[in-house]
Amino acid sequence: MDGSVFQDSFWASSPFKNNDEAEMGIAALAKGNFVTAEGHFQKALRANPRDIDALLGAGILYQNTGQMTKAREMYEAVLALRPEDSEQFVTWSSLTTRPASQVASVNLSLLESGGTGQAMAASAPGTMPGVSTVPLPGSGGVMGAPSGNVMLGRSAPTQMASAPTSGAGAMAEPMTIATFSGGDGNIVSRFATMKALRDQGLVTQEEFAQRRRSNLGALLPLTAPPPAAGLDRPVPTTDQISARLRAIGRALEMRAISVSQHAAERNMILDALMPSAPVVVANPAAPPKGLMEGADAVRRLEQLKDNGYVSSDEYARERQAIELAVQSTPTAGPAKPGAAAAPVEQAPKQMSEAKPAKPSGPQPAVHLASYKSEKQAMNGWTQIKRAHAKVLGNKQPEITKVDLGRKGTYFRLKVGPFGSGDEAKKICDQLKRARQYCDPTVMGAG
Repeated sequence: MDGSVFQDSFWASSPFKNNDEAEMGIAALAKGNFVTAEGHFQKALRANPRDIDALLGAGILYQNTGQMTKAREMYEAVLALRPEDSEQFVTWSSLTTRPASQVASVNLSLLESGGTGQAMAASAPGTMPGVSTVPLPGSGGVMGAPSGNVMLGRSAPTQMASAPTSGAGAMAEPMTIATFSGGDGNIVSRFATMKALRDQGLVTQEEFAQRRRSNLGALLPLTAPPPAAGLDRPVPTTDQISARLRAIGRALEMRAISVSQHAAERNMILDALMPSAPVVVANPAAPPKGLMEGADAVRRLEQLKDNGYVSSDEYARERQAIELAVQSTPTAGPAKPGAAAAPVEQAPKQMSEAKPAKPSGPQPAVHLASYKSEKQAMNGWTQIKRAHAKVLGNKQPEITKVDLGRKGTYFRLKVGPFGSGDEAKKICDQLKRARQYCDPTVMGAG
Protein backbone atom coordinates (compact mmCIF):
# COMPACT_ATOMS: atom_id res chain seq x y z
CA MET A 1 0.00 0.00 0.00
CA ASP A 2 2.90 2.33 0.78
CA GLY A 3 4.08 2.51 -2.80
CA SER A 4 0.63 2.62 -4.38
CA VAL A 5 0.42 6.41 -4.05
CA PHE A 6 3.19 6.71 -6.62
CA GLN A 7 1.66 4.29 -9.11
CA ASP A 8 -0.45 5.26 -12.13
CA SER A 9 -3.23 2.90 -11.03
CA PHE A 10 -3.83 4.98 -7.90
CA TRP A 11 -4.16 8.24 -9.81
CA ALA A 12 -6.39 6.63 -12.43
CA SER A 13 -8.94 6.00 -9.68
CA SER A 14 -8.37 9.24 -7.78
CA PRO A 15 -11.02 11.97 -7.45
CA PHE A 16 -8.78 14.15 -9.68
CA LYS A 17 -8.89 11.89 -12.75
CA ASN A 18 -11.05 14.36 -14.67
CA ASN A 19 -8.69 17.25 -14.01
CA ASP A 20 -5.37 16.62 -15.72
CA GLU A 21 -3.40 19.61 -14.41
CA ALA A 22 -4.64 19.25 -10.81
CA GLU A 23 -4.05 15.49 -10.98
CA MET A 24 -0.48 15.96 -12.18
CA GLY A 25 0.07 18.64 -9.55
CA ILE A 26 -1.08 16.32 -6.75
CA ALA A 27 1.10 13.54 -8.15
CA ALA A 28 4.14 15.83 -8.17
CA LEU A 29 3.25 17.03 -4.67
CA ALA A 30 3.14 13.44 -3.44
CA LYS A 31 6.66 12.87 -4.76
CA GLY A 32 7.99 16.08 -3.22
CA ASN A 33 8.47 17.84 -6.58
CA PHE A 34 7.25 21.21 -5.31
CA VAL A 35 8.29 23.33 -8.30
CA THR A 36 6.64 20.97 -10.78
CA ALA A 37 3.53 20.72 -8.60
CA GLU A 38 3.21 24.50 -8.34
CA GLY A 39 3.47 24.82 -12.12
CA HIS A 40 0.60 22.38 -12.64
CA PHE A 41 -1.57 24.10 -10.03
CA GLN A 42 -0.96 27.51 -11.60
CA LYS A 43 -1.92 26.20 -15.05
CA ALA A 44 -5.09 24.69 -13.64
CA LEU A 45 -6.02 27.95 -11.88
CA ARG A 46 -5.33 30.05 -14.98
CA ALA A 47 -7.78 27.84 -16.85
CA ASN A 48 -10.31 27.84 -14.00
CA PRO A 49 -9.76 30.09 -10.94
CA ARG A 50 -12.56 28.16 -9.19
CA ASP A 51 -10.82 24.79 -9.51
CA ILE A 52 -11.26 23.29 -6.00
CA ASP A 53 -8.66 20.57 -6.52
CA ALA A 54 -5.98 23.00 -7.67
CA LEU A 55 -6.78 25.53 -4.92
CA LEU A 56 -6.58 22.92 -2.18
CA GLY A 57 -3.48 21.27 -3.60
CA ALA A 58 -1.74 24.65 -3.87
CA GLY A 59 -2.74 25.49 -0.29
CA ILE A 60 -1.15 22.28 0.99
CA LEU A 61 1.98 22.93 -1.06
CA TYR A 62 2.35 26.50 0.23
CA GLN A 63 1.67 25.52 3.83
CA ASN A 64 4.33 22.81 3.74
CA THR A 65 6.87 25.14 2.17
CA GLY A 66 6.32 27.95 4.67
CA GLN A 67 4.38 30.32 2.38
CA MET A 68 1.63 30.93 4.91
CA THR A 69 0.00 33.98 3.29
CA LYS A 70 -0.47 32.15 0.00
CA ALA A 71 -1.68 29.03 1.80
CA ARG A 72 -4.31 31.04 3.67
CA GLU A 73 -5.51 32.61 0.41
CA MET A 74 -5.97 29.18 -1.17
CA TYR A 75 -7.90 27.74 1.78
CA GLU A 76 -10.11 30.82 2.10
CA ALA A 77 -10.87 30.63 -1.61
CA VAL A 78 -11.98 27.00 -1.22
CA LEU A 79 -14.24 27.87 1.71
CA ALA A 80 -15.67 30.88 -0.14
CA LEU A 81 -16.70 28.61 -3.04
CA ARG A 82 -18.63 26.36 -0.61
CA PRO A 83 -17.97 23.09 -2.41
CA GLU A 84 -20.45 20.25 -1.95
CA ASP A 85 -19.48 17.34 0.26
CA SER A 86 -19.39 15.21 -2.87
CA GLU A 87 -16.20 17.06 -3.86
CA GLN A 88 -13.64 14.91 -2.08
CA PHE A 89 -9.91 15.28 -1.51
CA VAL A 90 -7.36 12.64 -0.55
CA THR A 91 -5.98 12.61 3.02
CA TRP A 92 -2.64 10.92 2.66
CA SER A 93 -2.29 9.51 6.16
CA SER A 94 -4.95 6.90 5.33
CA LEU A 95 -5.30 7.23 1.54
CA THR A 96 -9.00 7.96 2.04
CA THR A 97 -11.02 10.96 0.91
CA ARG A 98 -12.73 13.76 2.83
CA PRO A 99 -14.83 16.71 1.73
CA ALA A 100 -12.60 19.43 0.28
CA SER A 101 -14.22 22.07 2.51
CA GLN A 102 -13.37 20.03 5.60
CA VAL A 103 -9.73 19.64 4.59
CA ALA A 104 -9.44 23.39 3.90
CA SER A 105 -11.14 24.31 7.18
CA VAL A 106 -8.98 22.05 9.36
CA ASN A 107 -5.74 23.08 7.66
CA LEU A 108 -6.65 26.76 7.93
CA SER A 109 -7.32 26.37 11.67
CA LEU A 110 -4.01 24.58 12.16
CA LEU A 111 -2.19 27.21 10.13
CA GLU A 112 -3.61 29.98 12.34
CA SER A 113 -2.47 28.13 15.47
CA GLY A 114 1.12 28.89 14.42
CA GLY A 115 2.62 25.49 15.24
CA THR A 116 2.04 26.05 18.94
CA GLY A 117 2.13 22.37 19.79
CA GLN A 118 5.81 22.07 18.90
CA ALA A 119 6.66 25.36 20.57
CA MET A 120 4.94 24.27 23.77
CA ALA A 121 6.88 21.03 23.83
CA ALA A 122 10.15 22.94 23.64
CA SER A 123 9.17 25.19 26.53
CA ALA A 124 7.57 22.55 28.71
CA PRO A 125 8.54 22.92 32.40
CA GLY A 126 10.19 19.93 33.97
CA THR A 127 10.92 18.26 30.61
CA MET A 128 13.77 18.10 28.18
CA PRO A 129 13.45 19.79 24.75
CA GLY A 130 12.42 17.57 21.90
CA VAL A 131 9.11 16.22 23.20
CA SER A 132 6.90 15.59 20.19
CA THR A 133 3.19 16.20 19.78
CA VAL A 134 0.52 13.70 18.83
CA PRO A 135 0.47 13.04 15.05
CA LEU A 136 -2.38 15.40 14.21
CA PRO A 137 -3.24 16.15 10.59
CA GLY A 138 -1.43 19.42 10.03
CA SER A 139 0.92 19.28 13.03
CA GLY A 140 3.58 16.95 11.65
CA GLY A 141 2.31 17.32 8.09
CA VAL A 142 -0.67 19.26 6.74
CA MET A 143 -3.93 17.37 6.34
CA GLY A 144 -3.77 16.07 2.79
CA ALA A 145 0.03 15.89 2.69
CA PRO A 146 1.59 12.53 1.76
CA SER A 147 2.72 10.37 4.68
CA GLY A 148 6.38 9.48 4.60
CA ASN A 149 7.24 12.27 2.17
CA VAL A 150 9.80 15.02 2.65
CA MET A 151 7.00 17.48 3.35
CA LEU A 152 6.54 15.87 6.76
CA GLY A 153 10.01 17.04 7.73
CA ARG A 154 8.56 20.45 8.42
CA SER A 155 7.29 20.49 12.01
CA ALA A 156 6.44 24.19 12.24
CA PRO A 157 5.92 27.00 9.74
CA THR A 158 8.74 29.44 9.08
CA GLN A 159 6.33 32.35 9.14
CA MET A 160 4.02 32.84 12.09
CA ALA A 161 0.38 33.22 11.21
CA SER A 162 -1.06 36.50 12.41
CA ALA A 163 -3.22 36.19 15.52
CA PRO A 164 -6.92 37.03 15.30
CA THR A 165 -7.67 40.62 16.19
CA SER A 166 -11.37 40.31 16.87
CA GLY A 167 -14.05 37.80 17.72
CA ALA A 168 -13.96 34.89 20.14
CA GLY A 169 -10.42 33.95 19.20
CA ALA A 170 -8.94 37.33 20.01
CA MET A 171 -7.16 37.51 23.34
CA ALA A 172 -4.39 40.07 23.59
CA GLU A 173 -1.56 39.52 26.00
CA PRO A 174 -2.29 41.47 29.19
CA MET A 175 -0.37 44.71 29.15
CA THR A 176 0.51 44.22 32.82
CA ILE A 177 2.98 41.46 31.94
CA ALA A 178 5.31 44.17 30.65
CA THR A 179 5.94 45.20 34.27
CA PHE A 180 7.69 41.87 34.84
CA SER A 181 10.86 40.95 33.03
CA GLY A 182 13.04 37.96 32.27
CA GLY A 183 12.12 34.67 33.87
CA ASP A 184 9.60 36.39 36.15
CA GLY A 185 7.83 37.76 33.08
CA ASN A 186 7.61 34.25 31.60
CA ILE A 187 6.11 32.96 34.84
CA VAL A 188 3.47 35.69 34.96
CA SER A 189 2.73 35.11 31.27
CA ARG A 190 1.85 31.48 32.01
CA PHE A 191 -0.58 32.48 34.76
CA ALA A 192 -2.11 35.16 32.51
CA THR A 193 -2.60 32.61 29.74
CA MET A 194 -4.28 30.14 32.10
CA LYS A 195 -6.70 32.87 33.19
CA ALA A 196 -7.45 33.71 29.56
CA LEU A 197 -8.06 30.05 28.67
CA ARG A 198 -10.47 29.77 31.58
CA ASP A 199 -12.31 32.94 30.57
CA GLN A 200 -12.57 31.68 26.97
CA GLY A 201 -13.99 28.35 28.12
CA LEU A 202 -11.00 26.38 26.83
CA VAL A 203 -10.27 25.00 30.33
CA THR A 204 -12.71 24.38 33.14
CA GLN A 205 -12.65 26.22 36.45
CA GLU A 206 -11.52 22.99 38.14
CA GLU A 207 -8.62 22.57 35.70
CA PHE A 208 -7.60 26.18 36.21
CA ALA A 209 -7.74 25.90 40.02
CA GLN A 210 -5.71 22.66 40.11
CA ARG A 211 -2.96 23.89 37.80
CA ARG A 212 -2.75 27.24 39.57
CA ARG A 213 -2.63 25.61 43.01
CA SER A 214 0.17 23.22 41.96
CA ASN A 215 2.34 26.09 40.71
CA LEU A 216 1.42 29.00 42.97
CA GLY A 217 4.89 28.83 44.52
CA ALA A 218 6.21 30.54 41.38
CA LEU A 219 4.27 33.66 42.43
CA LEU A 220 4.37 33.20 46.22
CA PRO A 221 7.74 31.54 46.95
CA LEU A 222 7.58 31.93 50.75
CA THR A 223 4.07 30.66 51.48
CA ALA A 224 3.27 28.14 48.72
CA PRO A 225 4.91 24.79 47.84
CA PRO A 226 7.63 24.85 45.17
CA PRO A 227 6.18 24.93 41.61
CA ALA A 228 7.15 22.89 38.58
CA ALA A 229 10.71 23.44 37.46
CA GLY A 230 11.11 25.47 34.28
CA LEU A 231 8.18 27.87 34.52
CA ASP A 232 10.64 30.68 33.83
CA ARG A 233 11.26 29.42 30.28
CA PRO A 234 9.78 31.38 27.34
CA VAL A 235 6.27 30.32 26.35
CA PRO A 236 4.08 30.97 23.26
CA THR A 237 1.55 33.79 23.41
CA THR A 238 -2.01 33.44 24.70
CA ASP A 239 -3.32 33.83 21.15
CA GLN A 240 -1.15 31.03 19.83
CA ILE A 241 -2.10 28.61 22.59
CA SER A 242 -5.84 29.35 22.44
CA ALA A 243 -5.77 29.08 18.63
CA ARG A 244 -4.08 25.71 18.84
CA LEU A 245 -6.63 24.41 21.37
CA ARG A 246 -9.46 25.64 19.14
CA ALA A 247 -7.85 24.04 16.09
CA ILE A 248 -7.61 20.59 17.63
CA GLY A 249 -11.13 20.99 19.00
CA ARG A 250 -12.37 21.78 15.52
CA ALA A 251 -10.45 18.82 14.09
CA LEU A 252 -12.12 16.58 16.68
CA GLU A 253 -15.57 17.87 15.77
CA MET A 254 -14.86 17.07 12.13
CA ARG A 255 -13.51 13.64 13.14
CA ALA A 256 -10.16 14.49 11.58
CA ILE A 257 -8.54 13.19 14.80
CA SER A 258 -9.66 10.69 17.41
CA VAL A 259 -10.80 11.48 20.95
CA SER A 260 -7.58 9.99 22.35
CA GLN A 261 -5.42 12.06 19.97
CA HIS A 262 -7.28 15.22 20.96
CA ALA A 263 -6.97 14.48 24.68
CA ALA A 264 -3.27 13.64 24.38
CA GLU A 265 -2.33 16.84 22.54
CA ARG A 266 -4.58 19.00 24.73
CA ASN A 267 -3.00 17.61 27.90
CA MET A 268 0.48 18.02 26.42
CA ILE A 269 -0.17 21.70 25.69
CA LEU A 270 -1.65 22.43 29.13
CA ASP A 271 1.02 20.46 31.00
CA ALA A 272 3.72 22.29 29.06
CA LEU A 273 2.08 25.56 30.05
CA MET A 274 1.39 24.72 33.70
CA PRO A 275 1.55 21.09 34.94
CA SER A 276 -1.29 19.91 37.14
CA ALA A 277 1.01 17.42 38.91
CA PRO A 278 4.65 18.54 38.48
CA VAL A 279 7.12 15.68 38.11
CA VAL A 280 10.15 17.87 38.80
CA VAL A 281 9.77 20.78 41.22
CA ALA A 282 11.90 23.90 41.41
CA ASN A 283 14.30 24.49 44.26
CA PRO A 284 12.66 26.40 47.15
CA ALA A 285 13.36 30.09 46.77
CA ALA A 286 15.58 31.77 49.32
CA PRO A 287 13.90 34.47 51.45
CA PRO A 288 14.93 38.09 50.84
CA LYS A 289 17.98 39.34 52.71
CA GLY A 290 18.02 42.88 53.96
CA LEU A 291 15.73 45.84 53.44
CA MET A 292 16.48 46.34 49.74
CA GLU A 293 15.61 42.76 48.73
CA GLY A 294 12.58 42.88 51.00
CA ALA A 295 11.34 46.09 49.37
CA ASP A 296 11.75 44.56 45.89
CA ALA A 297 9.81 41.46 46.98
CA VAL A 298 6.96 43.59 48.40
CA ARG A 299 6.84 45.74 45.26
CA ARG A 300 6.56 42.62 43.07
CA LEU A 301 3.87 41.20 45.36
CA GLU A 302 1.84 44.40 45.14
CA GLN A 303 1.99 44.29 41.34
CA LEU A 304 0.73 40.70 41.38
CA LYS A 305 -2.17 41.68 43.63
CA ASP A 306 -3.07 44.82 41.68
CA ASN A 307 -3.21 42.83 38.43
CA GLY A 308 -5.32 40.04 39.90
CA TYR A 309 -2.78 37.23 39.96
CA VAL A 310 -2.98 36.71 43.74
CA SER A 311 -5.87 37.23 46.17
CA SER A 312 -5.91 39.59 49.16
CA ASP A 313 -5.44 36.70 51.60
CA GLU A 314 -2.52 35.30 49.60
CA TYR A 315 -1.00 38.76 49.45
CA ALA A 316 -1.29 39.23 53.23
CA ARG A 317 0.35 35.89 54.05
CA GLU A 318 3.22 36.39 51.62
CA ARG A 319 3.85 39.95 52.78
CA GLN A 320 3.99 38.82 56.40
CA ALA A 321 6.52 36.14 55.46
CA ILE A 322 8.64 38.72 53.64
CA GLU A 323 8.62 41.07 56.63
CA LEU A 324 9.56 38.25 59.03
CA ALA A 325 12.44 37.23 56.73
CA VAL A 326 13.76 40.79 56.62
CA GLN A 327 13.52 41.17 60.42
CA SER A 328 15.43 37.95 60.98
CA THR A 329 18.27 38.93 58.65
CA PRO A 330 21.42 39.39 60.79
CA THR A 331 23.06 42.78 60.48
CA ALA A 332 26.69 43.53 61.07
CA GLY A 333 27.48 46.43 63.38
CA PRO A 334 30.40 47.90 65.34
CA ALA A 335 31.80 45.74 68.12
CA LYS A 336 30.39 46.48 71.56
CA PRO A 337 32.73 48.09 74.10
CA GLY A 338 34.46 45.50 76.23
CA ALA A 339 33.71 42.67 73.85
CA ALA A 340 36.34 39.99 73.86
CA ALA A 341 38.44 39.76 70.75
CA ALA A 342 38.23 36.60 68.70
CA PRO A 343 40.98 34.18 69.62
CA VAL A 344 43.85 34.07 67.20
CA GLU A 345 45.08 30.66 66.18
CA GLN A 346 48.64 30.16 67.45
CA ALA A 347 51.22 29.41 64.78
CA PRO A 348 53.28 26.25 65.16
CA LYS A 349 56.62 26.71 66.93
CA GLN A 350 58.63 24.96 64.27
CA MET A 351 57.98 24.75 60.55
CA SER A 352 59.06 21.12 60.55
CA GLU A 353 56.22 20.30 62.95
CA ALA A 354 53.56 21.93 60.75
CA LYS A 355 51.11 19.51 59.13
CA PRO A 356 48.47 20.35 56.59
CA ALA A 357 45.31 20.81 58.57
CA LYS A 358 41.99 19.55 57.28
CA PRO A 359 39.65 22.51 56.70
CA SER A 360 37.13 22.88 59.48
CA GLY A 361 34.02 24.98 59.75
CA PRO A 362 31.95 26.34 56.86
CA GLN A 363 33.63 26.03 53.46
CA PRO A 364 32.56 27.58 50.12
CA ALA A 365 30.27 25.24 48.14
CA VAL A 366 27.42 25.27 45.63
CA HIS A 367 23.77 24.28 46.08
CA LEU A 368 22.66 22.23 43.05
CA ALA A 369 19.18 20.88 43.84
CA SER A 370 16.61 20.01 46.51
CA TYR A 371 14.73 16.74 46.86
CA LYS A 372 11.97 15.20 48.97
CA SER A 373 14.14 12.36 50.25
CA GLU A 374 17.81 11.61 50.91
CA LYS A 375 17.73 8.72 48.45
CA GLN A 376 16.46 11.02 45.69
CA ALA A 377 19.24 13.45 46.54
CA MET A 378 21.92 10.76 46.16
CA ASN A 379 20.42 9.61 42.87
CA GLY A 380 20.30 13.23 41.76
CA TRP A 381 23.98 13.68 42.61
CA THR A 382 24.86 10.62 40.49
CA GLN A 383 23.08 12.13 37.48
CA ILE A 384 24.46 15.65 37.97
CA LYS A 385 28.01 14.39 38.48
CA ARG A 386 27.78 12.35 35.28
CA ALA A 387 26.36 15.29 33.31
CA HIS A 388 28.88 17.87 34.58
CA ALA A 389 31.97 15.79 35.40
CA LYS A 390 34.37 18.25 33.76
CA VAL A 391 33.10 21.17 35.83
CA LEU A 392 32.69 19.45 39.21
CA GLY A 393 35.77 17.24 39.01
CA ASN A 394 36.41 15.34 42.26
CA LYS A 395 34.25 17.55 44.48
CA GLN A 396 32.21 15.79 47.14
CA PRO A 397 28.48 16.02 47.92
CA GLU A 398 26.86 17.02 51.19
CA ILE A 399 23.14 16.45 51.79
CA THR A 400 21.48 18.56 54.44
CA LYS A 401 17.93 18.25 55.74
CA VAL A 402 15.95 21.49 55.85
CA ASP A 403 12.52 21.98 57.44
CA LEU A 404 10.64 24.73 55.61
CA GLY A 405 7.53 24.60 57.77
CA ARG A 406 4.31 24.41 55.79
CA LYS A 407 6.30 23.96 52.60
CA GLY A 408 7.63 20.65 53.93
CA THR A 409 11.02 19.07 54.51
CA TYR A 410 13.65 19.03 51.78
CA PHE A 411 17.12 17.57 51.34
CA ARG A 412 19.56 20.03 49.78
CA LEU A 413 22.37 18.74 47.62
CA LYS A 414 25.55 20.77 48.09
CA VAL A 415 28.91 20.11 46.44
CA GLY A 416 32.37 21.32 47.39
CA PRO A 417 34.44 22.53 49.04
CA PHE A 418 35.97 25.24 46.86
CA GLY A 419 38.95 27.42 47.54
CA SER A 420 36.91 30.60 47.79
CA GLY A 421 33.48 32.07 47.34
CA ASP A 422 34.59 33.56 44.00
CA GLU A 423 35.53 30.10 42.74
CA ALA A 424 32.13 28.75 43.78
CA LYS A 425 30.45 31.62 41.92
CA LYS A 426 32.47 30.89 38.77
CA ILE A 427 31.43 27.22 38.94
CA CYS A 428 27.80 28.28 39.24
CA ASP A 429 28.14 30.51 36.20
CA GLN A 430 29.41 27.54 34.16
CA LEU A 431 26.66 25.23 35.38
CA LYS A 432 23.92 27.78 34.71
CA ARG A 433 25.08 28.10 31.13
CA ALA A 434 24.52 24.34 30.91
CA ARG A 435 20.95 24.82 32.29
CA GLN A 436 21.82 23.41 35.73
CA TYR A 437 20.45 25.25 38.77
CA CYS A 438 23.29 26.48 40.99
CA ASP A 439 23.63 28.88 43.90
CA PRO A 440 26.80 29.62 45.94
CA THR A 441 26.53 28.49 49.56
CA VAL A 442 28.62 26.88 52.29
CA MET A 443 28.99 23.30 53.47
CA GLY A 444 30.27 21.71 56.67
CA ALA A 445 28.42 24.22 58.82
CA GLY A 446 27.02 21.47 61.01
